[in-house]
Amino acid sequence: MRVLYLTNGFPFPLTSGYLRHYHFIRELADEHEITLLSIARSSFREEHRAALAPFTRHIEVFVAAGRGQSPVRKALHAARTIGRADGAIGAMRTAIKRLHAAQPFDVVLFSGKPTYSAIEGLALPPIVADFTDAASMRIRGQIQHSSRARSPFLWVRYLQTRQVERRIIERADHLLFASLRDREAVLSDRRTPSTVMPCGVDLDYWQRSARELGRSAVVFTGAMNYQPNIDAALFLIEDIFPRVRQAHPGAELFIVGHSPTPALVAAGRQPGVTVTGFVDDVRPYLERAAVFAAPLRFGAGIQNKVLEAMAMEVPVVATPLAADGLNTEDGARPPLKVAQTAAEFAQIIGAEIQARAQNTTPDTAARQYIAQYFVWPAVGDKLGAVLCATARGS
Repeated sequence: MRVLYLTNGFPFPLTSGYLRHYHFIRELADEHEITLLSIARSSFREEHRAALAPFTRHIEVFVAAGRGQSPVRKALHAARTIGRADGAIGAMRTAIKRLHAAQPFDVVLFSGKPTYSAIEGLALPPIVADFTDAASMRIRGQIQHSSRARSPFLWVRYLQTRQVERRIIERADHLLFASLRDREAVLSDRRTPSTVMPCGVDLDYWQRSARELGRSAVVFTGAMNYQPNIDAALFLIEDIFPRVRQAHPGAELFIVGHSPTPALVAAGRQPGVTVTGFVDDVRPYLERAAVFAAPLRFGAGIQNKVLEAMAMEVPVVATPLAADGLNTEDGARPPLKVAQTAAEFAQIIGAEIQARAQNTTPDTAARQYIAQYFVWPAVGDKLGAVLCATARGS
């Protein structure tokens, strides 16, 4: 099939947060012809395009002004531009019409709420919309943990997002969600054609070289300019880890990920805490971990960081929000521990550190769970089947 793939962010480098689309494209490329149109940041480089070139027939990139702004500025900008197809979105819309007129596509796969304006009202083949996560649910959760000053702007974003989600549901022929939980949060009408399409892990990359766990290191990874991760990291540093350290003075905490905020850097000066910033390879930190902590208090979708830690056979303790994204449609639940409060997290983390004194055997059950449910080739096969069925109208 000829697939038109639209993304609100160029899917490379893999630290950009668009890892899902990079792997989707790689898996689809064996059997389908992919044309990729992406909105990109000003940091886009031609070598990023080169990384996707082997898997695509054609790529066009539209650099958007204002990417990387603060959430407040984003909310104000969105309030002025919602529903408009101008700037980079307008250029994408023009390209879609030109390319489809020259050689029609069989199916459209698009992701990112802003990109919907690029296709709204156009005469196109069947559309598969990759919601990935329930963005409105994530914003609602963020409101509960934000200051009064930020809450009005977040409410604006929430209302805008819910409006766009409804428009996409009405227009798309099929919807994709990263988890069962996210689908349930967005869809009130279960008759809407939809599929849970999880993220995956490259098991060849995410595997241990050392056959022993660390003894006293607690690790949390992720992009540290992403609000759910910032909140989780601060919660871990300020509320959870001091309790762990009191009971286990030799414990260490590593917050691993690029672009930590000034508040996070300042919090990381506490004894026993290291905020690394960007690292070339996360795996050495997971290798030395006694336990991986994911105290995310708001968010949506699947937490790739948890998938990666489990693939590396590290015991995980996570909030229900982080854990529930890994539940499967057939009722399987991930082999990890769940905590909600700071005291619960500290108790479980402390127990894991204490257990390492007698047993440093990696958590093979965690890796087995990932291998069974969250690997890219199986996800790619499932995605290809959905696209073919949607293109046929079945």
